[in-house]
Amino acid sequence: MESELRGAFAVGASTLGLASGLYYVAYGPLQMLVGPIYDHFGYRRPFCFAAATVCIGCFIASAPACGVGAFAAGRVLMGIGSAFAFIGTIYVASLWFPRGRWAFLSGLTTALGMGGAILGQGPVVRLVRLVGWRNCWIVAGAAGLAVTAVLCLALPDEPDCSPRRMAAAVPLGRGLGRLFSHASGVLKNPQTWLAGCIGCALFMPLTVFADYWGIHYVELLSGTTTARAAAANGMLYVGWLLGSPLAGRLSDHLCRRKPFLVCGCASSSILLLAIISMRHIPLWAVGSLLFLLGLLSSPEVICFTMSGEHNSSGSQGTAIAAVNTVVMLLGGIMQPAVGYILDHCAGRRGESVAIYSIEHFQRAFLVLPVAMAIGLALSLIIRESGKRAMN
Repeated sequence: MESELRGAFAVGASTLGLASGLYYVAYGPLQMLVGPIYDHFGYRRPFCFAAATVCIGCFIASAPACGVGAFAAGRVLMGIGSAFAFIGTIYVASLWFPRGRWAFLSGLTTALGMGGAILGQGPVVRLVRLVGWRNCWIVAGAAGLAVTAVLCLALPDEPDCSPRRMAAAVPLGRGLGRLFSHASGVLKNPQTWLAGCIGCALFMPLTVFADYWGIHYVELLSGTTTARAAAANGMLYVGWLLGSPLAGRLSDHLCRRKPFLVCGCASSSILLLAIISMRHIPLWAVGSLLFLLGLLSSPEVICFTMSGEHNSSGSQGTAIAAVNTVVMLLGGIMQPAVGYILDHCAGRRGESVAIYSIEHFQRAFLVLPVAMAIGLALSLIIRESGKRAMN
């Protein structure tokens, strides 16, 4: 709904990119609080609170008198609630499954998330055309209320080995001290930061391209309609849906993490250069290239597993959260950055609504292969951790 939002608010790509990117700005820093919250308090109440917060954000963004400021506030609330989702799911997996299956479960969790993202492409385009973008947000909020109810009723209690149950026998002062000690150890570990930066590079095709600017670019590249461009853009999510659990499963089976990151960054950078250097290609070819890009960048999920393996067993939630902080915070910065480049290339001034050409997009998207090249360099430096999963 990017073009509809720009028209409704009469703003350019940089302003709308900033408003939408506040989701990631709220999401990213909160990860360092969410991880310790799960480590100390368990997952039942945080999950229910988080889902309800996302619903409120959807309803605020869809308010009849909503301007770009209210839309931005709604995006902040969505980011706050969503900050609990991925971390919490992986945290639950770490409690109920053996360590040797964590990479596969991280990939499976991501695959389920990509299913939601696929619904946000072609189906949402049709829903926006049918009921308008405001009502589309209302539908999302109503669906979120149903999810909140399911979480409140169906989540099981933590097992006896969970950090929350073990912390219950520890005095509050000592428990908080241990919590900060774990967080400090995670943040002082350079492997944590390497994993986060590599994950950010591999995640950028989703957050910078597919999540926001991709549909418009595919329209220009293939000369097709918005609905068909959305379907082709959604193939990137399909690639992640299939590639994430596959990469995780192979990584667990081979007890290797690093080769998947090196190959993913190298091949994705080459493919991105190809995608942003073309002038006109058929829609089926665009969809095929984006599907392949999704497959090649999906090993990003392994970064979370590596962070957990490079840190102590009592700080799993915090280690996963640290990586997600880097991934999401940098992703939130890159959305308005690409929007600024688009506005600069199009010569937009003031509150005029700019027309972006394929050349404008291609100049702005150069940040993607550059980021992937940096990720490749870092993936050559990070230490292998796969053998620890079997210990």
